Amino acid sequence: MGKRKIILLFCAVFLLAVYILQLATGNKNTVKELTLSEEITSIALSSKESGEISLKSENGSWLIGKYKANESKVNQILEQIKKVKILDTVSSSASDLARYGLDEENIITVKAFAGEKELRTLEIGKASVTGGQTYIRLDSSKAVLLASGSLGALFSSTREQLRDNDIYSLTSSDIKSIATFDANGEKIFELERGEAGEDGASEWQLLGESEKKLDSAKVASWVSSLSNLMASEWSDESDKSPLLLKRRVEIKTENKNISVLVSEKGDDSKYTAESSETPYRFKISSYAGDSFTKKLADLLKE
Repeated sequence: MGKRKIILLFCAVFLLAVYILQLATGNKNTVKELTLSEEITSIALSSKESGEISLKSENGSWLIGKYKANESKVNQILEQIKKVKILDTVSSSASDLARYGLDEENIITVKAFAGEKELRTLEIGKASVTGGQTYIRLDSSKAVLLASGSLGALFSSTREQLRDNDIYSLTSSDIKSIATFDANGEKIFELERGEAGEDGASEWQLLGESEKKLDSAKVASWVSSLSNLMASEWSDESDKSPLLLKRRVEIKTENKNISVLVSEKGDDSKYTAESSETPYRFKISSYAGDSFTKKLADLLKE
């Protein structure tokens, strides 16, 4: 091979390498992150499946209608709205929106506001075949974009999924006494935490029944099970029928008294409950309900 051919071949290889490098660099540069700096104060979600959902920030908390919203899920929604990472433009003006899940049957529309000012509109379609990416349209543009993230899974949350289900949250050490009452208001038993010893530990005492001996491990486990309460679902507010009460439990801490009323177990193995910590009736799991209806015999030494 002649010297000239070798030089030409070398140049061709060099130019090809430069071209490949430019392609790689160019692809990286097409990724755009669109951010919002203004504080979002309300969010409107709309889809055929979930209907209209409104989230609003008031006094440092997010509400869904008149209910407290799940803080973790709202923070995820805010993060996705504030930072939209665009990977590519799929179509400048697609006519077949169903292909991208952006048709009327499937589209999820998200609007973010600062007061009355609309900051951003996201139209969310289906996930791409590669996964972890979603077809969207942004603001008033007709262009179909490919965005990073599985946006549909998050923004398709129902009203029930976005509602905060926490009734109260304590630590076992917060609880100073627990009293249980039957459906007629008669006290069944009451436990009170004793004074802490030199090692900082304190024993629970059964009031009024000194001849019965508590099993400290069983009591500790029971107290722990009552330290947190979460609704598994919320009852229909139109149901004004009286609660078929089985047990009332009064939990005292240093700063507050918490009351929980629990019904008989339902056919779905759940208990309907009411609490001083919320004006709304709710259901709790079989495990939680069994804890609130615990018998004294289950806490005694064998």
